[in-house]
Amino acid sequence: MVIDPIVEELHRQREEYMERFHYDFDAIIRDIKEREASNPSPFLAPPSDVRVASGSAPDAKRGARGQRW
Repeated sequence: MVIDPIVEELHRQREEYMERFHYDFDAIIRDIKEREASNPSPFLAPPSDVRVASGSAPDAKRGARGQRW
């Protein structure tokens, strides 16, 4: 099994963050919402040139190679 140091670091940081709130998910959610509210810009801005079409795409029921499911 290959150990990825980046994934290991993410796991360590997640564990430290959760320990800071004593694994209280309500407190974690409050913290996330406070951090989002204090950020002046959105975390993810939708692209301005993308339109959402109504209905489904013609090939929506086709697989990666165009075969039917």
